[in-house]
Amino acid sequence: MKNYKLYIIELIGILIFISCNDFLSVDIKGIYTEKNFFKNEEAVVDAVTGLYGILIIEDFVAHGDYTWDVCSDDMFRAGDHSEDEALETFTLDAGNNMLKAGWKWKYEMISRANNLLINVPSMTNITDAIKKRSIGEAYFFRAFAYWWLYLPYGEIPLILEDDVRNTNYNKPKATVEEVLSQIEHDLLLAAENLDNTSTAGRITKGTAYAYLTQLYMHWASYEGKEGKLTNAIEAGAKVINNDLYKLAADYQSNFRQTTTATSEMLLYVASSSTWRNTSTIYYFSPRNLGGWNFFHPLPGLYQAFGNDPRREMTMWAEGDKIQVGNNLIDYEADKSETGYHFNKYTTFTADGRLNFDLLIPLMRSADVYLLVAEAKIRQSGPGAGDVEINAVRARVGLPPLQNAGKEELMKERRLELAGENRRHFDLVRWDKINWVDLPKLYGDPVSSHVTDVGRKKFIRPKHYFFPLPQEEIDKSSGILVQNSNYLIN
Repeated sequence: MKNYKLYIIELIGILIFISCNDFLSVDIKGIYTEKNFFKNEEAVVDAVTGLYGILIIEDFVAHGDYTWDVCSDDMFRAGDHSEDEALETFTLDAGNNMLKAGWKWKYEMISRANNLLINVPSMTNITDAIKKRSIGEAYFFRAFAYWWLYLPYGEIPLILEDDVRNTNYNKPKATVEEVLSQIEHDLLLAAENLDNTSTAGRITKGTAYAYLTQLYMHWASYEGKEGKLTNAIEAGAKVINNDLYKLAADYQSNFRQTTTATSEMLLYVASSSTWRNTSTIYYFSPRNLGGWNFFHPLPGLYQAFGNDPRREMTMWAEGDKIQVGNNLIDYEADKSETGYHFNKYTTFTADGRLNFDLLIPLMRSADVYLLVAEAKIRQSGPGAGDVEINAVRARVGLPPLQNAGKEELMKERRLELAGENRRHFDLVRWDKINWVDLPKLYGDPVSSHVTDVGRKKFIRPKHYFFPLPQEEIDKSSGILVQNSNYLIN
């Protein structure tokens, strides 16, 4: 009954808050008030549930945003989405379907968050605790949506409370600095309003500080913004030094939870075979075992792992065994276009079917540890991040490193977070600070599937971001302008 109720609440949230065909359309949108929706505390909780519900949308984090990582040297697109080939080889134009897939859902999340931020602060028939928590959740998810718009597009329109009040939706792009500043603003207010602990499935202060750490590290990749490294260390310390967010004792347990998250899982998507599921599981799993067979690891990633114990907990390779129901079967490498499959999000039921009862982490404390280590190395040189790096390594029984520098840090992030949609965007920011040569790296045959060797041509700075969806530009009647590197002269 509980799951059924949550499903109905989520459905209500979607039906009530769904905007017109596109959030940036010039059509007038409704403003939801205490009179027509925000009447009591229960309505507010339902509205916040609608924010969480977007996380299972296929074109958002449930699948769509994982596709950005097919650009990286870790992953081949596989699957049957023809638009992914142009993304992977950096030959896409503004009409590519991938570019518009998640755009509307991110602005839908922003729309729902804005309605909460407009109405909840003035409500009186709501407990202080729920009011404060709901405001914190609204700020966080608005920041989260803007973050996942910034990463692929850079400059994007910012739609805030006053824009909703004034029905001002057809706006030009904000600068990168304005976008990052807005995300920072929202995350700081999220951290101020959220609690250190929460009920199952809800975000905490630790979640907000984790995303602040990530934000500052990307911000620090811009010239003159090195001071953001200190901000990253300070924000990250609020996660690392709090036992509530400590690393899980078992690495793989982060990807095998069905009902209760580990302390390390700061944001996750809940999936269930009985009432809702996320398509993430389908996309990563082999077709012969019930999945849709996308996102195959490249041989270079397998080689990078070497004897690292995280390899078997991250990807399957020839010779591995898979527990499918009561049977232990051989992994069939010929079912993959690269010889490998990611296994972080794939488990099976007792009768051998693909299991959708899984909590899928979107942010883990280990990510924060490594971001803080990176900031310290950039500030103080090799060895400065050893404590954080070695905490992550010790968890899987690896020996400590001494005087670890940028190469060790980059490898540690690659192996710890493989398949978690970090690699391409990490490489982009490292190219900006000359830690990697991305045109050279992506041009190396080991960075591509055999069919793409010689075709994967990264151009700096053009490919730091992708073009805005042409469909959105067309709707704006000249207000929304394409990213400068993709303008047709």
